[in-house]
Amino acid sequence: MAGAARVCATTMIATLAATPVTAADLATPMEPLPPPPPIFFVHAGALGAFAETNAQATGGGSFGGAENVAIRPVYTLVLEAGYYVTPNIAITFGTAVPPVSHFKATGLPAAPILGTNLLGSARYGDALLLLQYHFSQFGPLQPYAGIGVGYALNFGNFSDGILRNFYWDQNFAFVLQAGTDYMFTPNWGVFVDGKKVLFSTDSGGFAITSSGLLPVRAHVTVDPWIADVGITFKY
Repeated sequence: MAGAARVCATTMIATLAATPVTAADLATPMEPLPPPPPIFFVHAGALGAFAETNAQATGGGSFGGAENVAIRPVYTLVLEAGYYVTPNIAITFGTAVPPVSHFKATGLPAAPILGTNLLGSARYGDALLLLQYHFSQFGPLQPYAGIGVGYALNFGNFSDGILRNFYWDQNFAFVLQAGTDYMFTPNWGVFVDGKKVLFSTDSGGFAITSSGLLPVRAHVTVDPWIADVGITFKY
């Protein structure tokens, strides 16, 4: 009887010891937590800038009798870095490799005689500081809208046209933005972006006339549309 009692006690102890393991094995596994929202992001790609110009003479005539000023579209590389203040609100800084822009006179009477309507050129680009709102409820498609300010930096003027001592001044700008990311993974994706930059500045130089050099000055509204496309990295 004593042996039977010992066997029974041993069996009960083994059963009680195994019970927590069995319960743990049968418990429903916990779902993995979602990844934390990103803190930083980078946009890198290419852009095209398409100016909508309007020049008003401020002295010496409107660029030697020209009706207006035209700026050909320019294309370059762009980089934008952003910091998420909240999962939906971000502050971004963007810039681009400064391209050379060519400024041409439209309706210039003397263009056939001079053989060109190029007034001059400048290497300049924008530095933009924007506040963005990101929509995160559409899965991999993540649209955003932004508003902010910019500054058009001039890295060099070139008197390669009609005007001598051609200049193109720097100035501040107001920026509106809309775009979207499409994420292939939580970290990598592509983006498409559009901006309207409200920007104007002063420009001028000296025109060669029969009586000598004539100072030419104008206030030029540029207001370019900027289209960006490239890759997105979030982390």
